[in-house]
Amino acid sequence: MTMTKTTGADAVFIRYAVIALLVLVAFFASYRFALAARGDAVTPGTGPVAASPAGATGAASASDSPACACCGGGSGSSTPVEGAAEVDADGVQRITVSTDGSYDPNVIKLAAGVPAEITFNAASGCMAQVMSKDLGFFEDLSSGDKTIKLDGLAAGTYEFSCGMQMVFGQIVVE
Repeated sequence: MTMTKTTGADAVFIRYAVIALLVLVAFFASYRFALAARGDAVTPGTGPVAASPAGATGAASASDSPACACCGGGSGSSTPVEGAAEVDADGVQRITVSTDGSYDPNVIKLAAGVPAEITFNAASGCMAQVMSKDLGFFEDLSSGDKTIKLDGLAAGTYEFSCGMQMVFGQIVVE
């Protein structure tokens, strides 16, 4: 039986290979943990089975939103919670949206052609930002409540989400 001596270069290579293997194992373990916390089913050898996206923007609708993995398993309610804005004496429709782990309401009803103001309560974590590609806004909610002012919108459905695009809502203009 002949033994070969390990050179310094071989030892360095083995050390880096072991570290790389540990990093990969940690990454995949944390990925599976995040999927489990979000409620997605994972079958060995396949990817996650998530709710199918809806709408032209590719964002999931409020009724399809999965629970937010970073905010806890019960966040990101998939149950539609409707809220209609009320028109004030100055002719502006206003509504306030709670951001405690999900949007409440997550379906906002507005009248077409009437200016609107939507106030999002202060939030942290992945709910610390609110954005809409459809309406072109992005607001940081970590420093306090923010009001989004919208000119009279045309009839249609507009999507919004948290900054991580894990919790969704809709603005339905009729």
